[in-house]
Amino acid sequence: MSNLASLVKRDIKIFYRTKGNIIFSSLAVIILLTLHFVIFRNLYSDNWEQIFEMFPGFTIEYSSILWLVDNLMFSAILPIGAVSISITAIGLMVADREKNVLNDFLVSPIKRNDLLASYLISSILVGFTLLLGFIIFFAIYFQVVYSVSFTLPQLGYILLAVIGSLVFANIFILLIMTFIKKQQSLGAFGTILGTLNGFISGAYIPVGMFGDTVGTILSALPFLQLTVLTRRAFLYNMETVTPITREMISGEIAKDFGLELWFGNTMMPIWGVAALTAGITLLLLLCLTIRFAKMKKSD
Repeated sequence: MSNLASLVKRDIKIFYRTKGNIIFSSLAVIILLTLHFVIFRNLYSDNWEQIFEMFPGFTIEYSSILWLVDNLMFSAILPIGAVSISITAIGLMVADREKNVLNDFLVSPIKRNDLLASYLISSILVGFTLLLGFIIFFAIYFQVVYSVSFTLPQLGYILLAVIGSLVFANIFILLIMTFIKKQQSLGAFGTILGTLNGFISGAYIPVGMFGDTVGTILSALPFLQLTVLTRRAFLYNMETVTPITREMISGEIAKDFGLELWFGNTMMPIWGVAALTAGITLLLLLCLTIRFAKMKKSD
């Protein structure tokens, strides 16, 4: 345990000591926030205004629509941030391999499982710290702009969704990292995944615009599943702060905007979304364990 703690401490120190790591790992979040306030906020607000006009006799203040749009974007940003931060934090393993530091660890008395766990744990801790900072920023923003605060149950659900996002992202990224030997390749992979993740999560455009076939494929990926979980957490207090009811934005509307997970014409209950994400994460963890065992034999 002392070896594991030392390795985790070493990884965290290297992350924060390396110049630009915090900015680079959070760059996807910063870009999305900028795009949201420059482009997406007004665009989606107009879309939702048209949607609510379809309900006879229903009136809603524009500020409530803005609150809804902000929540949809902010909630999508957190799972995306979990992936981008994980790429940078776990990228230490690629750097260790390229500098032959990993080989030094593998011939030392340090247990291989401790080495694997140290990369995971340190990256999750770093990611949680950075994403917690964004959650605090969102909380302050909602309080200042809308005079609305996160409730304790809501905050608990948000943190659970963030932890789930970090666990999945880190296991998935670490599995990919075992096949990457150069930091240059890591940069290319991070750029491609970061771009695709924005579309898969429905942050750039609504999922419904991809059509039923592509939408079903995206629904099978944890990137969208985690976004659905995070969005449900962010909208936990929607009916108490706006006149919008869950029935109004359910069905096709929720399907199009990634508020619910659909496979064809079948809607997955929220507990099913969580179970599906957990199952895929455990499957990836099994693949990672097998992959690391093979790496041990080849060394």
